[in-house]
Amino acid sequence: MTPESAGALGGGAPVSSIGMRCRWLIPPHELGAITFALNAIMVAAREQPGCVACRLTTDVGPPVAIEYVEEWKEEADLRRQLRSARFANIAELIERGLATPQVEFSIPGGIRGLDYAEEVRGGSA
Repeated sequence: MTPESAGALGGGAPVSSIGMRCRWLIPPHELGAITFALNAIMVAAREQPGCVACRLTTDVGPPVAIEYVEEWKEEADLRRQLRSARFANIAELIERGLATPQVEFSIPGGIRGLDYAEEVRGGSA
């Protein structure tokens, strides 16, 4: 990824199933702590019913681009995860970013943004 595309948070494999994709930029000194936390979150996700896959991709540069993806068997599985403390932890990590993140939810009706998480969480996302 070029610095220009990293800055635009472009690229990445499309989410073809039901799931969530988050892309954001962080300062290089935050990389270790954030990836450590995301790895623990992925382990917990994989233990949940309906989890199909989880991926974490980093593009190290100034700044670091992070992409975190979860895929779920059914929309109900995704909705259950959005209400969990685990999702709240992901949101806290995203808030440490340098710029507005890109967050997408792939559901049967199409691609939605953070409004979907807010809707599922009852306005508390």
